[in-house]
Amino acid sequence: MADPDGLQHVGVPLAPEVSKSGDILSISGPERDLLCALSYVHLACGQSAHSLALLRIAAREHSNDVGLLRILAYTLIAEGLGEEALHMLDRLDALDTQPSSRIPMTLLRSHALRHAGRMAEAREVFQTYVSLRASTALIRKQ
Repeated sequence: MADPDGLQHVGVPLAPEVSKSGDILSISGPERDLLCALSYVHLACGQSAHSLALLRIAAREHSNDVGLLRILAYTLIAEGLGEEALHMLDRLDALDTQPSSRIPMTLLRSHALRHAGRMAEAREVFQTYVSLRASTALIRKQ
C-alpha cells in the first residue's frame, strides 16, 4: 500500500511463519546471531529477563550451540535461576570439550550453586576455581 508521499508500506505478519505441515519455520544462522546479539545488549543493560526470552527462542532450535548455551547459562544466573543454570552447565560440560572452558565454567557453576541455595557446594566449587586460576597463572609465568 502506498501513502500520499508515494512511500510503499509493507505489513509485518504478527504470527510466526508456519509451513504447510503446520510446523514453525526454523531459525537460520543469521537470525540466531541477531537474537544472540540483541540478548547480549539486553543483558549488558541490566535487562536479563528480556535477554533470557530471546535466548530461549534461539536455543530451542540451536540446542547444541556451545556459545549460545554459555550466554544462556550466564543469563539464567543473572536472573537468579540457579537450578536451571546448573542443568545448562551440565549440558555444556557434555558438549564443550575445550580445556580453556573449564575455568570460566567452574566459576559459573559456583554462582549457579549459590543462586540455587547450595552454599557449601558453591564455596567448594569456588575454591576449585581459585586453585585452577592459580595453577594456570603459575604456568604462564614459567
